[in-house]
Amino acid sequence: KGFIIRIVLFIFLALFTEWLIFNRISLNFQLSFNLVFLVFWIFIGEFLLPKNKMFKLHPLNYWAAFLTPLFFNIILNLFVFKYVNIFAISTILSTLIITLLIDYSTGLISGLIFSAYFGILFGFDLKFMIFLFLPAAVVALSSRKTKRRIEIILPFFWASLTQIIVAYVINLYYTPLDYLIIIESNFLSVLVTMGILPFFEYLTRVYSEIGLLELGNLSNPLLKNLSLKAPGTYYHSMIISNLAESSAEIINGNMVLARVGSYFHDIGKVWRPQFFSENQKNKNPHSDISAKLSSLILNNHVTYGIELAKKHRLPILIEDMIAQHHGTRVKQFFYSEYYNQTGIKDTNMFRYPGPIPQFKEAAILMICDVTEAMVRSMQDLSAVDLNEKLDNLINSLFFEGQLDDCGLTLREVKKIKGRIIRTIMEMNHKRISYPKVETKELRE
Repeated sequence: KGFIIRIVLFIFLALFTEWLIFNRISLNFQLSFNLVFLVFWIFIGEFLLPKNKMFKLHPLNYWAAFLTPLFFNIILNLFVFKYVNIFAISTILSTLIITLLIDYSTGLISGLIFSAYFGILFGFDLKFMIFLFLPAAVVALSSRKTKRRIEIILPFFWASLTQIIVAYVINLYYTPLDYLIIIESNFLSVLVTMGILPFFEYLTRVYSEIGLLELGNLSNPLLKNLSLKAPGTYYHSMIISNLAESSAEIINGNMVLARVGSYFHDIGKVWRPQFFSENQKNKNPHSDISAKLSSLILNNHVTYGIELAKKHRLPILIEDMIAQHHGTRVKQFFYSEYYNQTGIKDTNMFRYPGPIPQFKEAAILMICDVTEAMVRSMQDLSAVDLNEKLDNLINSLFFEGQLDDCGLTLREVKKIKGRIIRTIMEMNHKRISYPKVETKELRE
């Protein structure tokens, strides 16, 4: 169904293209153009893009994050070609946005498709395709680690330089004015990208690292509300964010997603925060209710967190992290209590709703979450004890099948464990005790 919709969209785009550029719609052009371009699209777009796991997890969001900037840039440059100059056509906008939103390889594919579209349109001009694609490749390569808006200027510089060199080498150069048009067009594309990137993020719920960092500002209303209603949970989330970020770094994962996802993973605890141990001061309210009801209340922090994520249009991957950070684990304390009271063996009513983690950062969050809870229960913290307990904890997660779908390798899990131990020991180092000095002496 999705494949057919995409083909139909490209056919309509071809109709609009011919009408705008040539002031006509002819059967011969449509047949020849669509035959060549759609075959190219099927072999490149439809074959390569679904290999990205995120297109399988959230096809609607990620196809929208890919096609919306691509279509926008193609239509924009059709007007640019008709009313400005052929040298003003720039692939920067869509390539840059898609690289920032998804990843480098997907941005590269978008640049290739954009270049092919205009190359086929202008009589299967291979030189013109190269003129457009090489700068797109440079943009994708130079923007893949962009974390600040000002850094978007760097791809503009390298793309413009590449495009000018390519134009000269393949004899597309005509006058010095053409070079100036290339620079101006690319610069305007960068400015437009800065302005419309938040729109695409909000529309698709696929966020760039720039957007994630802005979202992770601790003055965010959701985080402020969490700090006021559930301060223990807020502090717990801050600790986990440090563990998750350093763990993601050691395996070359998305550090920003790991940190910001940790901030928001427990936002559902603003509803009845007193039922969670980190927010309890005196009496435990679970003592007055049944084990089954306790299980339902704990489940609710996941389901309510998902509701808040949808309501505030948080990134779709952060919504996933909220849903997946407990996986489908059994709440062993309440299950044991229920079993001792009834003798009934039924773990299903004591499981979190899940699903189990579907990507590495979600699995890292799960490991860090249970580790932090374990550390809080330890009386004396030592690296040896922590290593042993963390081994048991991770083995338990493997045995329960919680890490089956996340993509982590055993080597990566070993690296994550080592980094967690190191980070916790650094965070919990003991300070020296200072000798008591009389206040009178200090004043002198």
